[in-house]
Amino acid sequence: MVRDFDFAGLPRQRVPRFVVSPRRVIADVLSKGWVESLIPFVALVLVIAGILATTAGYFTATNLSSMSQYAADGGLVVLALLIVVAVGGIDLSVGSNFAMSAFVALYCFHILQLPVPVVFACTLVAGAAIGMINGAIAGLLGCGALLTTLGTMITVRGVYTLASQARLVEISSSARTDDLWDWIGFDTALGLPIGFWALLVVAIVLVVLFRQTRFGWHILAVGGNRKAARHGGIRVKRTIFLSYTLTGLIVGIAGFLFAARQNSVGSDTGIGMEFFALTALVVGLGGFVAGRGAVISVLIGFATVYMLNNAMANAGFRGDFVQFSMGAIIILILAIDVKFRKNRHRLLASTYLDPSPFDPGAIKNMDGLMPDEIAPKLTQAEILATGQVDGPEDVLLDATGNLYCGSRDGYLFKIAGPAYDTAEVVAKIGGRPLGLAFDRQRRIVACVAGMGLVRVTLSGAVELLTDETERSLFSVQDDTAIRMADDLDIAPDGVIYFTDATKRYDMENWGLDLLEARPNGRLLSYDPGTCKTRTVCDNLRFPNGVCLTHDGKHLLVASTWECSVMIFDLDRLGDGPRVFIDGLPGYPDNINRASDGGYWVALAGMRNPVFDLAMRHPGLRRRMTKHVAPTNWLFGNLNIGGVLKIDASGKIIDALWDAPDGPLYMITSMREHEGSLFLGGVTNDKIGRLKLDGANPEWVGPASYWGAGQ
Repeated sequence: MVRDFDFAGLPRQRVPRFVVSPRRVIADVLSKGWVESLIPFVALVLVIAGILATTAGYFTATNLSSMSQYAADGGLVVLALLIVVAVGGIDLSVGSNFAMSAFVALYCFHILQLPVPVVFACTLVAGAAIGMINGAIAGLLGCGALLTTLGTMITVRGVYTLASQARLVEISSSARTDDLWDWIGFDTALGLPIGFWALLVVAIVLVVLFRQTRFGWHILAVGGNRKAARHGGIRVKRTIFLSYTLTGLIVGIAGFLFAARQNSVGSDTGIGMEFFALTALVVGLGGFVAGRGAVISVLIGFATVYMLNNAMANAGFRGDFVQFSMGAIIILILAIDVKFRKNRHRLLASTYLDPSPFDPGAIKNMDGLMPDEIAPKLTQAEILATGQVDGPEDVLLDATGNLYCGSRDGYLFKIAGPAYDTAEVVAKIGGRPLGLAFDRQRRIVACVAGMGLVRVTLSGAVELLTDETERSLFSVQDDTAIRMADDLDIAPDGVIYFTDATKRYDMENWGLDLLEARPNGRLLSYDPGTCKTRTVCDNLRFPNGVCLTHDGKHLLVASTWECSVMIFDLDRLGDGPRVFIDGLPGYPDNINRASDGGYWVALAGMRNPVFDLAMRHPGLRRRMTKHVAPTNWLFGNLNIGGVLKIDASGKIIDALWDAPDGPLYMITSMREHEGSLFLGGVTNDKIGRLKLDGANPEWVGPASYWGAGQ
């Protein structure tokens, strides 16, 4: 057992504190969501630089305060328009709605003499009412959004013109004053106008709406794919209706702020505002992109268009020249932005794979045990449940001999012993179940690729334990999400130790992590008592199988690409891992206890000299992925596998191989139970059972962890 040898005498495993790679930094930046706003942001910076170079005193505190006061109206209208564009529509009536809302505010304040809070409420109702009309026709009745809002724009503009002309003299001659009204229109808070704070609050609300609320997700889903949203149970018509209503409500806020500031309206109020807002939206989003709630991008586009227009007007250019110049500059920005967006994913693909030189070392301690030197013992294995399970990456047995395994399509199966001839569904998990373990309460804890750590009762209840850990200190990309939870084991105190094999790749393309050969994985722990997840050791090369030593004091972790097994002291986890065994002939996967105090190690594939040589040349692997079809890429022999038996000190004492054409290829797990070894494979559709000579016929895994009766 592990306590019988000198743990401190083992060589330390070299683990980098952080990984430095310019290609990785570029790839991580390109994969960030905000990079889609890069071109509008650069355009904004260039506009600011141009203004600084040509206009003195433009960015003084006084001028900035004045600009922010007047910009609030337009900014709110742009944000309002974002909502309907995100849901897959358009609203040409925002300018007319803006003018009508401002008139309603002035009419309620000066003619009806209502209190300011009531005036505000009436203005919101007016704006929302016009939005509801658009939503009812375009959403509930299903008419085209363009023609609907065009009709609304003309109708509301006509009503506004008639109403404003009838009441303009009364409004302009009114002598009513109100401190709250004047404060909203002219005063500041913390040095900034009230209108600016209103714009900021609405922007924050929309960010939360799109990122954190069900309604916001429904808007993006409907805009992204209306048919899929309908099939997903989203009430599409209602979502569109409410989106237009919310748009009208925000336009009403903008109209109220304009009325409080200007205290009057004219026949040209709001004319052209819809086209200005659409221009800002297009610059920020790179076009009319439905299904995107990019609030920051839209505000950047608005700031670019607003400042460019304002600076040229202040410089004394003629209006027609300003319009011409604005159009030309915006077309240039859009052309560059569209080109960047089209090539962004191509650029990301060319930089994301970041191979590094790596030497797994020579094969050690396998004299007389290699496949060509020993009889293939797995040919004697009995094949169970053929065709009933698809990809049983890990196999698990309870004390009574029932077998459990996951499947490629997200099911957890039970195969009752001793016949093991029928697979029954225990639970539908959703993600791909990988490593499995029983806790003290006889519940199954599973690592699920793409989900995290899940606990399943034998009655089928599924509970997500954790799907996040703390972010790496030096990571550009947010790596809090657990992308590929792989294998686990449970300590005597109930703490669950599990691996996130790679932070950069998913279950569908985990093989690319092998071609990269960088330390992209980590060992994590989850404490059910505190429900906290933490990173025990970061920057490991595809950490895979996890197994507590028989004494419960140390933890074995397979490093698949390094062809080695690490060992951690649970009392001194901060000291990092040591090398338990290295120089393995293949790629180790799951590790599990043996009845004699040793361990079983699954080999998912075999090494070969050609691939070992390729691992030393990252340029070769990078060129291969660029110029060779993926089906012809050079990989390790992941279709050939076996099982190694090692003793408590890490010495290899036996090797179990299948025949080259045998059914048990790419073995990823094995469990000893009552004198037999059960074998699973991530690409298999069957489970193997091999009778072990000399094994304890009464030994079962759960009792080894939790005592007799478990």
